[in-house]
Amino acid sequence: MLVFVMDQYGRPGHPTRRMDWVRKQVKRKRGKIAGGGISGKPAVLVLRERSFERNKTVKRQFYVTLDTGFRNVGYAVSELLADGTLRVLLKGTLTARTPDIRGLMDERAMYRRSRRGHRRENLKKKGRTPKHRPPRYESRGKRDSVTLRHGVETHVNLYARLARLAPLPDHQVTRGFESVFFDLRALAKGKPRTGSGYQVSPVGKAKGEKTGRFIVRRDGGCVVCGSKAHLHVHHLRKRSQQGTNRVGNQVVLCEDCHDDVHAGLIELPIMDGAQWRDASMVNAVCGKLRKLSAEAGLVPVPVEQSVAARSRLGLEKTHALDAVSVAVAMTGAGAVDQRDTLDMDLEQYRRHRRAHIHAQRDRLYYLPGEKKPVAHNRRKRCDQGDVDSLVEFRRAHPKDVGRLKVKRAVRLYTPNRAKAPAVGGDVWDIGGRRVVAQGVHSKTNLYVPDLKSVTGKVYASPKDGVRLLWNSGMVVA
Repeated sequence: MLVFVMDQYGRPGHPTRRMDWVRKQVKRKRGKIAGGGISGKPAVLVLRERSFERNKTVKRQFYVTLDTGFRNVGYAVSELLADGTLRVLLKGTLTARTPDIRGLMDERAMYRRSRRGHRRENLKKKGRTPKHRPPRYESRGKRDSVTLRHGVETHVNLYARLARLAPLPDHQVTRGFESVFFDLRALAKGKPRTGSGYQVSPVGKAKGEKTGRFIVRRDGGCVVCGSKAHLHVHHLRKRSQQGTNRVGNQVVLCEDCHDDVHAGLIELPIMDGAQWRDASMVNAVCGKLRKLSAEAGLVPVPVEQSVAARSRLGLEKTHALDAVSVAVAMTGAGAVDQRDTLDMDLEQYRRHRRAHIHAQRDRLYYLPGEKKPVAHNRRKRCDQGDVDSLVEFRRAHPKDVGRLKVKRAVRLYTPNRAKAPAVGGDVWDIGGRRVVAQGVHSKTNLYVPDLKSVTGKVYASPKDGVRLLWNSGMVVA
């Protein structure tokens, strides 16, 4: 077993196997243990009366490596020994929430379009011409997509998270990642025989040809029954499920087959290019990390080298061992020692919600002598329900408007955090079992799917357990 060490000023030292010395420091109250046990984190000994000096630190070589990914990111913390053996201290897989970003952004766009639509209608009712607003991609200039930014930040933040979980002297740590480039053209359409084949569009549209006409010409009729009468163009992946208008996501169906597909009687395979979404995002993330490599001190390792290292040592194909293979490729190690390895998986959760951060109490209007407000806000909000706004109250009771007393709106910072039984990502001890709450069930209970195999239920009462940790973003699974 290995224990990481920190001095009284939070400066990390070298991990140690000397458990007798660790127990002696704790017994004599010269240090305390952080992590370990039910927390699932690596054990860290924090010394109370010791301080480490950089120039007196024994020379050792540590490596923190990542197997870049979209949904799963492998990581490993290892040390190169004098005999050329790579000793793995910590390894695991981070389950990222990057795939969820697209859906969340679509939801925000839906509400944004709704607000702007209501605003335009109100201006038209007043006889005013709505002012043209350019699209966001034009008004904000060329920017990376939110999904790409989140993917890059996830990898960068994982380095920082591992530095806190497994503290090591920073000047002795080398950080690397697997640099990948997937040839999506070859994956989707096969490798062309000539070099100029990459410049020929696999779509096959004629110059100036409309998409709908090309799809009909390409399919030649209904793809199910072959009929050429009453043809419709069908989206394989619905627009509500992030489907696109690209020709690969559309096929031709006759009217009857189209109805059967929507009724669930016919199932069509989805081949719209979404199957390459993970690979294309990894390409983009690796490109951004390569640009950051000089500034952040990262070492890109070509995937060919890590694959060769894994084959040479006979390592199994997993995300965590792929990260170990990256370290093997960086060091040229001849063997891998996993006897003291701590396997620890992480899961990423949301730490902030706009609905909570920007929440505010309504502006309230009272009549003298009444405890309940008679109106909320100057103009009616979308989620206000049947409660009147000031505009509606003025229209119904024009004589009472001058008697109203106003209670201003107040910003409520994280209003539900303190009162909620749990937030997704909180770590709880329920019946001696360490579990991660996914959220709230029925407003009062914890939603914990991991308990179903034990209790047969996916929820538990907060009274039956103790909260160990608040959501830290990347939580030990």
